[in-house]
Parts: sequence; structure tokens; C-alpha cells
Amino acid sequence: MTQIKLFAHLADILGPEIELELPIRADRSTILKLVAESYPLQADLIKLCNVAVNHEYIYDEPSDLTDAEIALIPPVSGG
Repeated sequence: MTQIKLFAHLADILGPEIELELPIRADRSTILKLVAESYPLQADLIKLCNVAVNHEYIYDEPSDLTDAEIALIPPVSGG
């Protein structure tokens, strides 16, 4: 199982971390799809999140998730 840190409104709903089975390598869309499937009530918010692996945002290129720190960062606004 892989721990995924959550932030902002997503952390308010689900807590600061979730655990999920992830593949060894994955890109942003794969990670978001797997999380959204596990938490379907929050799927719309999850699909908008940025994904960070070891403190760097990832996009279309698969990243090595072995022993990685993974975080989902939903869009936020302030004022």
C-alpha cells in the first residue's frame, strides 16, 4: 500500500492521508483515476488535483513511485 498525502479541501473531507495500492510507475492521470475510483463521491474534485511525487509535480511522463512521497493538491483560491 502507498500513502498519499492530501491537502486543502480534500484533506478536510478524507483526512490528511489515504492508503492505496498503486503501480510501480504511473503518470498523473493514472494516479488520479485510481484515487477517484476508490473515492467516487470526491471524484470530481480529485480529477482536478495536481499530483506531486517527491515534491515535484508530475504530468504525462510516468514516474517511479517506489518509496516515493505522493501528494494530491486540489485547486485552491485565496483572497
